[in-house]
Amino acid sequence: MLSRAEIIDEILALAPAGDFGPNPEPVRARLWGLTSALIKSYDADEPITVDPMEIYRQRAVPLETTRLADFLRGKRVLVTGAAGAVGSEVVAALANRLPTGAICALDLRDSPIPEGAENRVVPVIADIRDLEATGKVFAEFNPEIVYHLAAQREPGLAEFETAFTISTNITGTRNVLTLCDQFGVDICVHASTGKAARYYTPDIYAGSKKVAEWMIAEEAPSLATKIGMVRFTHIAENSIVFDDFRRKVDAGVLNIHEPYRLMYVQSMSEAVALVLNTTLYVDDGEATLVTVGDLGWPLDILRLALHTIAVSGRDVPLCFMGLPAGYEKHTFLGQLDWSDPCKTHPMLNALESDDAHLTEDEGMMISRPSHPSVPVAAEIERLCADVESSDVDDRAVHKKRLADFLQWGCRATFDGADPAQRMRILTWGCDPDILAREGATVQDLGPVVPLLVDSLRGAQFDGARQGLNVERVTRTLRCLSEVPELKPMVDGISVVSGEVATTA
Repeated sequence: MLSRAEIIDEILALAPAGDFGPNPEPVRARLWGLTSALIKSYDADEPITVDPMEIYRQRAVPLETTRLADFLRGKRVLVTGAAGAVGSEVVAALANRLPTGAICALDLRDSPIPEGAENRVVPVIADIRDLEATGKVFAEFNPEIVYHLAAQREPGLAEFETAFTISTNITGTRNVLTLCDQFGVDICVHASTGKAARYYTPDIYAGSKKVAEWMIAEEAPSLATKIGMVRFTHIAENSIVFDDFRRKVDAGVLNIHEPYRLMYVQSMSEAVALVLNTTLYVDDGEATLVTVGDLGWPLDILRLALHTIAVSGRDVPLCFMGLPAGYEKHTFLGQLDWSDPCKTHPMLNALESDDAHLTEDEGMMISRPSHPSVPVAAEIERLCADVESSDVDDRAVHKKRLADFLQWGCRATFDGADPAQRMRILTWGCDPDILAREGATVQDLGPVVPLLVDSLRGAQFDGARQGLNVERVTRTLRCLSEVPELKPMVDGISVVSGEVATTA
């Protein structure tokens, strides 16, 4: 009897990158046999017919109804992206559970009106990329509170609709901020993504949302409007992945990216509560960053795929197609703060963890977003102008332009951070022993490593005084110096341990 790992290895060998070869029927038959064996293996742990998403749907963050009712009573509220999954639920919560005044539901398409709220909810069709059209909505409605959820949110689609994604997620957000300030909006809450916590990402969707975060973080202190940002992760009731799996089962083959990938999931109830509760936690000055307090255990994507096949009742083979554009095979572990278990949060990076604290009920984590140490507004203007002036189908140009900007911003973010914390991030992410266990190399981690190392060029560290593990730092630097492009940067870093100064 094959082990689970052996079954997966044979599937990978039979249909590399999802290719069944010139004689597909015998391959399909064998793949179904292996898929069936894999289903039985997982079923032995827990019945495979149990929906693995259900436990996430039951999660909740308490909606602070009493305080929100007092604060929002009679106020005019505008929700962008109101026809979307989260946006429509935010409108419903406002209409059914809170005593707001009129609610403007803005989207590119018709927004649903909650039953019984026909006299309070005003649906409006407008494109946030169009400053003039959106400005007319603000002028006519004069909102006091804005919940900005409009976005192109599908990572896979974003890789094809590059111009639309960048212009919606960046230009559209800039327009909303401008209008909030112009029309004296009290509070604006912006919906972002946990993927924006990465220092750098090649993903068009996450990259565009990260640029929007940088823009908000820079502009917030100068705005009359108080700004909050909410980072979501995958929402169980609006699962792009689950919907995709069901479509593939209907098509006869379920291909997933890789066998050993996990994803964090939260409930729609959590998402709505995060958006609305953030209203109560914004303050003057810097933007407030909010995410769920405890995400719990991530979901095994392979189990979800096998569950989808099992409940279909069909003989649908499983295969692995590899990672598409916009996905990273290896995670840079310096993304997280490993100095204290209380600081390790998948939706916050290690430059944001020091400011983080839980709300009293521990439902939400509050922090400040990391951002470049130099002004970004003019560079963002140029980025958006370059994309808007190019051919809408010239995806390679858009991706290159966004990637270049993100690398520039990543480096500028590192430059503004405490050098000792940057060194910790480097050792957490590039410790050779950990990389070996992960089957990764420094080069697999992408541009973030040379950007981080170069930001430390010329730095001098007193290991004991700065709380660094000198042995681990030295080991990491020695490993990095073996990479030719990194060696000149590493040679400029010195670490003092007692009376001895060492360089790699």
